[in-house]
Parts: sequence; structure tokens; C-alpha cells
Amino acid sequence: MKKVILGAALCSAAVAFAGAANADGYDSDFLSDSTNALILGSTGIPTPDAAYVTGAESLYLDANGYDGTAASATVLTTPETYDFTTSVPQGEQDLINAVVADYAAGDMGCSAGLCSDPLTIFTYSQSSAIAALAEQQLAADNIPEDALRFVMTGADPLGVPDTLYPTEVYNIDGDFFVEPGLLGTTWQDILQEVVLHLAYLWLTPAEIDSATPVVEGLTTVFDIPTLTTDQLVESLINALSAGL
Repeated sequence: MKKVILGAALCSAAVAFAGAANADGYDSDFLSDSTNALILGSTGIPTPDAAYVTGAESLYLDANGYDGTAASATVLTTPETYDFTTSVPQGEQDLINAVVADYAAGDMGCSAGLCSDPLTIFTYSQSSAIAALAEQQLAADNIPEDALRFVMTGADPLGVPDTLYPTEVYNIDGDFFVEPGLLGTTWQDILQEVVLHLAYLWLTPAEIDSATPVVEGLTTVFDIPTLTTDQLVESLINALSAGL
């Protein structure tokens, strides 16, 4: 629990440093035919544990038609340190290396730009910044558009490409780290804006399902309504129960 709180509190600072779904925005087939996934952590969580993977898969992958299992969801270790000047570029290279290796091995089943088993990449905050940067190099490396599906949480949508790979971004309204211009007038407001950034793996399916999708090219941003104090408390209880 401490790792999630301490890590996620600053992980979207990396985003600032680094520079169509169905109507309800939840039960889609975005990840259909994808049987393998890479799961990346957030700041302070270089190697996500089993609870993190389970939360990511159940909330954001399975609900979007992912055809893989927990066994086919692979954790990708990236630095995820608080030194974003080195952590982000190294994480970007780690992700690029992993994807290129999988593609060279034929794991995405690609032929003439069409891929029968696209690789799903799940990211949270700092790793979302990493993935957004990696998309550009992966495209330059001629990894086909059809080979990858990105699912990002807690990401600054201004830094996410919308012309390279199919991408879904899930953000909570009022999350300070994905809305840098947002700043409450009281310390309670500011605290809530920060805590909201910690809640992505604590949410309920209904809360995610209430998101409003906005489509920009290949990228769909899902704006999840802000959580009340009661919902945040309930989410914290859910996280503790799940061992996060």
C-alpha cells in the first residue's frame, strides 16, 4: 500500500518532464484477439506485484475484451525512480527493447501489417509517459499499427500520440497530475486532487464504466467522474482488501 501511495504521488511528474469505443466507455472489444500483455508499474514500483497485475487486468484489460490470462500477462521491470531525467529514458528503452524482441519473434502474428494477436501494454502514470514516448520510436522501427494496443491510466493526454497506435487513456476528473493547470484553493482540495491520482487500481467497475469517452484519432480518452470523499474511502478499503 505504501509503495502505491508513495510511488503514484509523483509519477505523473514524469509526464510533465517528458513533454471509437462504445458509448459507456467500458465493455468494449478493444483488446479482443490480444492474448499477451506487458504490465508496467508507476514511480516506486519498478516490478508490479501480483495484486497490481490482478487489478490492472480485471479493471482495464478483461473488461475491454482481453483474451489472455494472468499467466500471459508479463510484468516488465522498468526503473520507475524519482530521478525522472534517467528513469524515463531508460524505461522507454526497456519497453522498446521488449516490444521489438516480441515482434521479431513473431509473437504478434503479423503479416503484411495485419496482426492476429496484438500485444497489450498497460501503464500507470510514469510508465504512461514512457509508453507515449516509446510509441514514436516503435513506429520509426516499423512496428505495425495493428501490432500493439496501449491502455494507459493517469496520463497527461496532451503527451499521448493519437496517430500511431490504438490507445485508451483512463483519467479521473480532478486528478492534478493529469490536469497540470488544476489547483485547488484549499489544502483539502489540493489533497483530494493528489489522492485521486492514487486511485486508478482502487476503482470499481461501475466508476470506470461511468467515464465519458473522447476520441482523437487512434486515441480515446475516458474521463472518469471525480470521486467523492466517501468513494475514495471505499476505494481505499477495496485496495487494502486486495492487498495493494
